[in-house]
Amino acid sequence: MFCNGNDRQRSSLRSLAMLAGYCLLQFFAHCQPAAAQQTVPATPASNPTTIPGNAPAPGGIDAAGLQHVALMHLIDSIEPYYPKGELKGEAILAGSTTMQLLGKSWADRFRQFHPEVMFTRGKDGSEAGIKEISENPTIIAGSSRPLTNEELSALKSTKCKEPIAFIVALDPLALYVHPENPIASVTPEQLESIFRAAGTSKPHASTWGDLGLTGPWKDRAIRIHSRSDISGTTNFIRQWVVQGAPLARSAEVHESNEKVCTGIAGDSSGIGLAGFGEANPKVRAVPLEIQGAVIPANESSFLSGRYPFVRPLVLIVDKSVMATDGGVRESVLRYVLSRDGQLEAVRAGFFPVDPSFIRKQLDSISGPQVR
Repeated sequence: MFCNGNDRQRSSLRSLAMLAGYCLLQFFAHCQPAAAQQTVPATPASNPTTIPGNAPAPGGIDAAGLQHVALMHLIDSIEPYYPKGELKGEAILAGSTTMQLLGKSWADRFRQFHPEVMFTRGKDGSEAGIKEISENPTIIAGSSRPLTNEELSALKSTKCKEPIAFIVALDPLALYVHPENPIASVTPEQLESIFRAAGTSKPHASTWGDLGLTGPWKDRAIRIHSRSDISGTTNFIRQWVVQGAPLARSAEVHESNEKVCTGIAGDSSGIGLAGFGEANPKVRAVPLEIQGAVIPANESSFLSGRYPFVRPLVLIVDKSVMATDGGVRESVLRYVLSRDGQLEAVRAGFFPVDPSFIRKQLDSISGPQVR
C-alpha cells in the first residue's frame, strides 16, 4: 500500500528521508523482477517536510514556499566541504549523460579548491560508463539508475575489484505529453503498458484509446520519445517499469532527456519520461493516479513526500584505487556529498540526498568520523 496523508503529517524530516524510497519500491512492486535486489537503495530521499496539498501555511506563506524554505534548511544541515590538504592528480568522469552537466559543474567547482586536479571526460551513457570502469578502475562512473547486487558482483570479476556506489542526487521522473493531449492522469499499470512491448504477458497500449481517451484521440497512435539503449534512463525504464520485458518501439530516440522533451513539444501524439528539471513550457507533465489519489508531477508533490517516482543518481568508484591515488577520489566524493556539491545538484535541477544518509555514505569511505 502507499503512504497516506496521516502518515505524511506525522513524519519528521529524518523519517521522510526514507519515505520516497519506500514509495518508489511500492510503486513498482507489481513489476520489479525478483532478481533485481538493490545494493543501492532506490531513493534515500531528501524530502524535507510534509505539507499536504497546497493549503496556505501560517503567516501567509503557501505550502510551496514552506517547502522551499525547508529545502534550504536541509541544504544548510549538510556539512560544507573542507579540503584536507593540497591535491594533485587526474580524474576521468564517465557515464550518465543525465549527469553530464552536473559532473562538469562539480569538476569546475572542485578545482577552485584543488586547481592541480585535472578532469577529463570518458565515454557517455550509464551503461558505457559501467563497462568502462570494468576495464579501467581509475574511472569515476556516473549512472542514472540503481545498480543491483548482481551488477556489483559482476564488476568484481573484472579489473574493478572493489566497486562501491554512492547516491549523489535524486531525480524525480515525470511522464510528459504535448499540451494538446487531454489525458488527465496515469496509473502504474498504464505507465507499464505504454513502455512494455506488444506480444508479452501483459497489455501494451498502442493508441491513446487504450489509455481511456475518446473522440479523435481514441485511434491516434502513441508515439514514444526515448533515449538510446546505453542510457541509464532507458535501462531504468526496462528494469523498474516493464519488469525486464522488451520495450515498446520508440518513434524517436534522442541523445538527452532535454531533447526528449523538445521532441514531445513538436509531436502532439508524443510521450516520454524525463526528469523534472528537463520540463519546458511546451510540454505537460501527467499526474500519477495511485489508489484513486491523483498526484501532480511537480516539485511540491515531491517535497511533501507524496510523489514516489524518483530515481537515484549514482557515482561508482573502485575503492581499492582510492587507496593509491593521493586522496583525489575520496576528496571528489566528499565534495559531491558536501553542502557545496549538493547545491550544485539543486542548481542543475535535481534534489539533494538526506544528510543522515550522506554521513553513512561518507563513513563507508574512510570509517566513522567524529562530528
